[in-house]
Amino acid sequence: MKMSDVAIDKAALEGAILQIDLSIGNYVMYANDIWARDTGVGNPVGRTSLRVMLENALGQASMEAKAQHLDGIAISDRLKSINDSFDDLDVSLGAGWDSDYVADFS
Repeated sequence: MKMSDVAIDKAALEGAILQIDLSIGNYVMYANDIWARDTGVGNPVGRTSLRVMLENALGQASMEAKAQHLDGIAISDRLKSINDSFDDLDVSLGAGWDSDYVADFS
């Protein structure tokens, strides 16, 4: 594997991290919008059970959205950790090497 290959992989990984972080932000925004939206279901006679069922469904959706949001953050954090290891790899591969040195295997 050439260093240029590593640079391409690193750039692709950084792009994926940005895309995931943007998607996580959008997902949270949509989830919060759904939770805050007025459903229009009040509490008149005969509609109490409908309101309770709707609120329960919204609560369940909110809990699932929160869990998925946390999963997305965990994935993003792991990708950032992998991305940081590219820098560690560059340092470890380059440590102690002189760029003008050419091995003579003859």
